[in-house]
Order: sequence, then C-alpha cells, then structure tokens
Amino acid sequence: MTMKSPQPAKLHGYGVRWDTGARLYRVRNEVTGEWLRQPDGELRGFRSFSEAWSAWRVFEVHKRPGE
Repeated sequence: MTMKSPQPAKLHGYGVRWDTGARLYRVRNEVTGEWLRQPDGELRGFRSFSEAWSAWRVFEVHKRPGE
C-alpha cells in the first residue's frame, strides 16, 4: 500500500500546472493552496490544458480584476 503525498512532487505554484512525471495537468487553488483531488483523495489530472483551465476556474473561488 502506498501513502498519498499531500502535495505532488516537482509541482510548484498555483493555477494549472504540468506534472511531467504523470504527463497530466494539475490544478491548484490560489487562495487555499490545496490541489484539486478526486473523491478518493487522489490528485485529479487532466490530459488537455483547456479541461484543466475550466476545472481551475470553478475550483478557484476569488474574482480576478476584470471579471
């Protein structure tokens, strides 16, 4: 059994990030610093940037200038 890491290795920053190891986009909330996860606790991954961007827009709760 493997332990789940609280943060993905080699991913820094916020928003939509590319995870080179998994070859997926990951999503992080700018306000809370938490990563978007599946219901089972695993990190959610996206194959396309546009899907990740859409998920981030819902996951990220604060308004940005011009919105």
